Order: sequence, then structure tokens, then C-alpha cells
Amino acid sequence: MFRAVLLFLTLTGAVDAAGPSAARLLRQPAISSERIVFVYAGDLWTAPRNGGAAQRLNKTPEAEATPRFSPDGKRIAFTRRGDVYLVSAEGGDERRLTWHPSPDSVAGWTPDGRNLLISSDRFRGSLTHSPHLFLLSVEGGLPEPLPIPRGTRGSYSPDGQRIAYGPNPEIVLRFPWKRYRGGAYGYIAIYDFARNSYEELPRSGVNDVCPMWHRNAIYFASDRDRVMNLYRYDLASKRTDKLTAYDEWDVKNPSLGPDAIVYENGGRLYTLDLESQAVREISVTLPEEALPGTEERAKWRQALDDAWRAYRDHSFHTVREWDSIKPRYEDLMNWAAHASDAEYVITEMLGETGQSHIILIPPARPDDKIGMLGADFRAEAGFYRITKIYRGEEANEKPLGPLAAPGLNISEGEFLIAVNGKRVHTTSEVYSAFEGLAGKEVKLSVSMTPSESGAWEITVTPGGGEAGLRYLEWERVNQERVAEATGGRVGYIHLTSVDEIDKFQKAWREQRNKVAAMIVDIRNNSGGGKADEILAWITRKPSRLMYDRHRRVPPWDHFLDGPKVLVANDHAVSGGDELPYLFKLAKAGPLVGNRTMGGMIGSGQPHKLTGGWVLHVPQYGFYWLETASWAPENYGVEPDYVVDLKPYPLTNGRDPQLEKAIELAVEALKTYRTIPDPPAYEPK
Repeated sequence: MFRAVLLFLTLTGAVDAAGPSAARLLRQPAISSERIVFVYAGDLWTAPRNGGAAQRLNKTPEAEATPRFSPDGKRIAFTRRGDVYLVSAEGGDERRLTWHPSPDSVAGWTPDGRNLLISSDRFRGSLTHSPHLFLLSVEGGLPEPLPIPRGTRGSYSPDGQRIAYGPNPEIVLRFPWKRYRGGAYGYIAIYDFARNSYEELPRSGVNDVCPMWHRNAIYFASDRDRVMNLYRYDLASKRTDKLTAYDEWDVKNPSLGPDAIVYENGGRLYTLDLESQAVREISVTLPEEALPGTEERAKWRQALDDAWRAYRDHSFHTVREWDSIKPRYEDLMNWAAHASDAEYVITEMLGETGQSHIILIPPARPDDKIGMLGADFRAEAGFYRITKIYRGEEANEKPLGPLAAPGLNISEGEFLIAVNGKRVHTTSEVYSAFEGLAGKEVKLSVSMTPSESGAWEITVTPGGGEAGLRYLEWERVNQERVAEATGGRVGYIHLTSVDEIDKFQKAWREQRNKVAAMIVDIRNNSGGGKADEILAWITRKPSRLMYDRHRRVPPWDHFLDGPKVLVANDHAVSGGDELPYLFKLAKAGPLVGNRTMGGMIGSGQPHKLTGGWVLHVPQYGFYWLETASWAPENYGVEPDYVVDLKPYPLTNGRDPQLEKAIELAVEALKTYRTIPDPPAYEPK
């Protein structure tokens, strides 16, 4: 073993000052009473919690992620390619628990060890847009959504009655953007399941993420001093104490164990003892088999150099420290043993810019093409019952859902019995029956009752996803809510991108002569370059009126002179930041929602990196002539009416932000006066 350790250090060229025992680039650790588990070379490894020789749990081409010990330390849940797996802490056969094509990720366990806490994008297309927290039984089946619609990380109280979680997009955990201060900054909340109550830890305007509940305190990571460190919030005294004082590398991926927190810093692993608050490095040795080949390592080092140069040569405003940043990450790249390690190092280096519009796209990977029916299911009597079918909109040239084809003999409330003759059991997630079936004709056996008796067959073609169908349903419901609440006097348009100019113009023309006011909703807007064109339609005033012998004739121009309300949120970015900014400058009406994301610089042409990655860098900045100022990058646009999304209204089917927009539009109509008619026409 000594020879292997010495060889490892020689090949990587990295020797820690503390001695030849500490390997680096060990990531995403978790800790039990006896061992740690971590990710290296794309695989799971375990080692004694005090350090020593590491044991490889698996070896696959894919990259494993987010391992978490069960409360008794006997099992490990982890993520692979966006699905959740379970394996013994000693290794051995794995059990796959999820198959949904949207990414699922392990977040933790319930205190009793019966369920996993997972985060999933499977509700994408609805208002929350962010990942949702679910409970997933270790016995398998369909995940059950928690009544807290937004969240990626969570930690239960010891009695399991409450959960501390991040009710926001947690940008710094998902994108290469260190020191982020925009509208989607991280904060921590507590939800009480029994009381259906919600409270927040004090917001600091910075990123407080990764909550971990131990006894009567919540531990978390925060960049309030610009570098991520660990903090402790005492629930009784309401006091927050800083526990670590790193000033170079962030505390990354902290994970709670029975009596300690394990985390990574600069690629090394450390523990924080929860009683003494003492910090200790875990020195882990890895066998020779973990080492990458020389050719691979050279390729990854070149990819890092490619990324560094692309940013240096093309960014709109290169950070001053860029030259000094590179050597730190070159050193860290020496330890990469898998493409996922290399991608992590490149991403972390790019994050040092503290800027938006840095996008690293990995090489294309094979897809197992899970077929989707565009439906919701509920486990009942051993079968899956169809509780909702998402139809789509054939009349508007948008696709119908697979179960909504004309003449198809299936309805909500019926049971799915079999797929291609194979019975579907609730011991496995329903989507497991559709592996490899996207885009293919499939025979479904369905029944009015949870029984094979009386079942009949239908043929459908599952799609490869259903976010589009969910979005169309959400948009339709919003249109109906606005019409019903205002007696048809207020219109509604939602845009997923400000480049949807054709959609906007069509919807505007269809509604402008039927309504007196308009709500434009750009929540979750991904951006684009046509915000000024959208604003021109919203704010245009008539230059003349047209009459026939009977009355005023609706104009052929596109103006709507009545009140307008704009709705935006912390997922509105880039052009989705720009439109609210322009809307406020023009004083076009009230802005409702949350502060926008604050990504107000623009990316240019893609840059190809060695190894197959593609990189976009922020190439353009925007200076506003009217305000003589640069766009508020890394801050966003403040709404006139702040409406936060608390969990209980959302889980009861409400939309407080839209409700406020409706209220403001109706109130504005009370005092709004249409353009008066001119005096009678007298020919000259």
C-alpha cells in the first residue's frame, strides 16, 4: 500500500505540506458513526472516518454523486445520471429506485430510515420551476411530494416533525457563480408538517445553503464573508456563530452525521466535531487503480487551459485576479481521475469570476429514453391509478399529450395494469415500465378497477418528457383564473423567453380588443434579446383614432391603452431581467413578484474545449443611456410589490403573485379613463 500511495503522489505531482497521506479532489462526502463515503474518479469510495485506506464500492462508466448514509449507517443512497440508487455500505448489488427522465438527486434520509429525501425536477413546467422535495420509500414506488414546493437540500429535525430547507433556486449550488447576490440568493426556512407553519432563519442577503439540523441548532454553509464557511444557528437564542474561517477555498458539500459534519475544502476532506467544534482533516489513501492515464490527464489540463483562455480573451470584463486563479486549479486538476472530476475543477475555476452567463456544456451522453405518458399517477391497491391527464393544445398547433389523442379509450381515474403485456407493480416506480420506450408504439392494458379483470388494450406513443404539457396546463389555468377573477376584463400572457415575440404578438392581438387591461407574466423566463420589442408593444400609444358612421372602430395598430401589470420572479434572468428593468424605466405599470435573478450581461459565441465540452462566456455588458449606469448584474430588478412564495398557498393550488397582479389590475381599472371621443366631425 505504501508503494501505491507514493506512486499516486508522484504521478499527480501534488504533495501536501502535512505529509504524503492526504489525497485531493475527494468530493461530496457523507459520514456515519464509523466510516465516510465520498466520490472520486466518478465512483463511490468508503474509508474509516479517522482516515486510512479507501475501499471502492463500485466502478461504472457513469459518475456517481450525492452519497448519503442511512441513519443506522448500513446503507448508502446515491445518484447516478439523474436517478436514485441504494447499496449496502459494504458494497454489493445496487437497487435502482427512480426512472423519471427529469433529474432526481439524493438529499438525505428521514430519521427513521424508511424514506429517502430526494430533490427532483419532475414538476418542471409549473410555477415553482425549481426542484421539488419528495419522499421516496426505500421499498420503491412513486415518490411523494412534500408540501414545500421549492427546495434542493433539506434536513429533518430529530423527531421528524419539521424540516430545514432552502426554499429557493440556490444558484451557487447549481451554477458556476461564486459570491452571487441576485434575487435567487440562498436562504433557509423551517417547515412544520404538523402545524403547517413556515418560518425563515434571518436572511442576510447572501447565500445561506445546505442546512443540517442537529439537536436544537441548524448548521449551514454561507458566503457572507465572500468565501463559504460553516455556521451554526441556535434555535433557542436565535444566535448565529461562525465555525470555520477559510479564506481561499469554499466549504463544499457539507453533510451531517450522528456527531460530526464532514465537508470538502480545496479537494480535501474535513470533519467538524459537533460537541467540541474542533476541525480535523481526514487523510485518505487511494489505491493505484484509481489513477488516470497520462493521456487523459493531459487532455483535462488542456481543457482547463482552454477554458481559462476563452474567458481571458473574450469576456466583457475579466476579473483582475484571473492570472493568479489559474495555478490553484491547475494544481487541483492534477488529481482528476474521471471526466466528472475534470468538469468539476473547470466549473469551480469559472465560478471564481462571480459573473453570470458562464455555461459549461458537457459532451453528449447516451439517453435511456424513458417514455412519458403526460399523466399523474397514484399508487392504489397494488396498481397505479391515473389521477390526471395533461392534454396539450392541438388547436394552437401544440402537441397533444400521449393519452389525449382523439378517440383514445382512456380516462382519468382508470388503472394502468400492464405495459406491452408486462404487469406494472407499485413496488417499482411506474416509469420503470417505460424504459427505452420514448417515441415507440406501446400497448397499455388499462382497467376501471385495480384488477386485470375487465382490462382492455390501447396503443399509444409515449413522449420523451412532459414539461411542455405541464407548462401548457399551468398557462391555461392562469388564463382562466385571470378571466374568472376579472369578469374577462383583464388579459393574460406568459412568456418563457423574451424571444417569443411571435407568441406575444399573437396573444396580444387576440386579447387587446376584448380586455381593458393586461397582465404579462415572465416568471421563469430564460432570457433572450427582444425585451425592447416586447416593451414597445406594451407601452405603445395611439397616434389617431378611427371611426365609421356608427362608432369608434377597433384600431389596426397593436396598442392597448389600459393598465398593464408585469409579474417576474427570481428565475427571470438575462432578457428576463431586462424586460422588468425597461418596464420600470418606462413607468409602464407595477412590477410584482420577487427580485429577478440578476444575470444582466450577455454570452457570445460558444468555445469548444478539449475533451468535448462547450463553453459560453459573458461577452457583452449593457450600459443604459437613460440612467447613465450599467445594468445591475449580480443584483437583479426589485419589484414594486414583493410577493414571496410561501409553501402553504402553493400546495393549496393558489398563486399569490398572480393574485396580487390581478388585484392591482382591477384596482387600476377603477380609476382608468379611456381616451375620450373627439368632438363631432365637421367637414371644412
